[in-house]
This record gives sequence, structure tokens and C-alpha cells, in this order.
Amino acid sequence: MKNRISHSDLQHFAAYLRREEKSAGTIEKYLRDGAAFAAHMGGAPVTKEAVAAWRDGLTTQGYAPATVNSMVASVNALLRFQGMEDCRVKALRLQRRVFRDQSRELTREEYERLLTAAGEKPRLALLMETICSTGIRVSEARYITVEAARAGRADISLKGKVRTILLPAKLCRKLLKYARKNKTASGEIFLTRSGKGPDAAADLGGDESPVRQGQSGEVQGVPP
Repeated sequence: MKNRISHSDLQHFAAYLRREEKSAGTIEKYLRDGAAFAAHMGGAPVTKEAVAAWRDGLTTQGYAPATVNSMVASVNALLRFQGMEDCRVKALRLQRRVFRDQSRELTREEYERLLTAAGEKPRLALLMETICSTGIRVSEARYITVEAARAGRADISLKGKVRTILLPAKLCRKLLKYARKNKTASGEIFLTRSGKGPDAAADLGGDESPVRQGQSGEVQGVPP
């Protein structure tokens, strides 16, 4: 069975899509995504593992999850046409949450204790405000980037799942101001000059902190 995709294959695929009476926009997108995938493969044999690696690579390149899934749909259609059904992969699983879950919301008193614990440390105080405003885990703070603050949203990708966290406008302004002050033009906002990101034990004050981490890495308020 042929397991490579050539330029002529794409031409045959285009003819097939026209016979199926697909819209011009759909045909253009399927061919564009198919050509990009073929270029990525560079004539190498197509395997399920290779397609999955291509899909995951799109996420690390900064493509939005919805965009990745639309490209996966195009390539899966091409693979089906080529008789490579066993090479098709699943789309990313999206988990959308607006701001934070009410069940994980801290009380006002707990929030004040967090800010008090931060003291005169701007980085720690902003990190605490970000965690409390969004409900993210400490380990997920690396997804709070300059680009995310500008867009007002952060796409968190872990274990093959992607969920979108919306960032409040007020928080975005504070994050961007902090980034400018620290001359961070792009990438992680909470990255230190030494190249380290937030650490639960150090940034949250260890065992004496007013918050603790659960087994899942979520920040949980400690009862007063």
C-alpha cells in the first residue's frame, strides 16, 4: 500500500473534492492543509505516529486548538482518500472553562491572606492574583505569557487535553505592565532572570504559606 503523499496525490484529491461538490472554500482549505502536511513529511512514509507528532507540533508552534483541529480534519480527509485510514488521528480534546469554577473559589479572607503573605514581592503578589483570578494550577503559570495577556486568554495543553482560560481585562493590564517593567517582550511573564518559572514550594512560601497544593497541583485555600 502506498504510504507517501505526492503533489499528484493532492491533485487527485482536489478532483475528488470537486466531484463531491465541496465548496470552493472547503477545497482550498483541505488542499492548503494537505500540502502543509505533505511538506512537513518531506516524502517520508506516513504513519499514525508521524501524523500525531505533526498534530502535537502545531500546538507547540502556537496554533490555537480550534485551528489545529480544523487542520487535523483536513488531513484525516486526505488520508481517508489515500486509503490510509489507520494513519488518521483524533482531534485535540477541548475543555473550555470561563474564568474559574465556583467550587474552587477562595473566600475574600483567604484572598487577603494570600496578598498579605506576598508582602513586598511584586512577582509573588501578581502570581497569587493570577492564580486566584483564573483558578490555574501553579504548574500552569508558564502558560501565562505576554501573548496570552494581549489576547485575554491562555490555552493550557496538558496530557493531550487543551482548555482555554479567559483572563480578566484588569489582570491583563497588570500582567502587561509587569512584563514591560521587566523588559519581557514575549513568552512567559513569570519567568525569572535565571530562567526559572514559578515553583510551588518557593513562590508560595513552603509549609508556612496560607495556601497548599493538592495532589493535582491545584491551589487550595487553608481554612482560617
